[in-house]
Amino acid sequence: MHFTYERKINYYETDKMGVVHNSNYIRFLEEARCEMLSKFNMPYSEYEENNIMIPVLGINCSFKHHVTFDDTIVIDTFIKEFNGVRLTVGYTITDKKNGNLVFTGETKHCFTDNNLKPVRLQKVAPKFYDTFLMLLEK
Repeated sequence: MHFTYERKINYYETDKMGVVHNSNYIRFLEEARCEMLSKFNMPYSEYEENNIMIPVLGINCSFKHHVTFDDTIVIDTFIKEFNGVRLTVGYTITDKKNGNLVFTGETKHCFTDNNLKPVRLQKVAPKFYDTFLMLLEK
């Protein structure tokens, strides 16, 4: 199941060439991921209340086209892999006005306790585990 998140590009997110600086895409992905969790009744705050962290283990991305100030991007977010301990979230970003593919990528995560020791989500948060199974791309 896919989740769509839209956001407008701010002037401060652009570089000297007038395009969005590459470092901002990491923030965009986090915004979309957190919104997706909230949308499916798994807000990040609830993870923290249950002493569960979701650190980023890695990021893989490819820039396809640029966007500039005042453009609106559409971030398509989906669960690519999930085994209860590890999670891979996929992303596709397009330019809303012309449909250009701007970015493709993924973030890899794991679930840990507050001491960053891995935990099995099925054991510590079965509701979240079941939701991720439902969201998992088949």
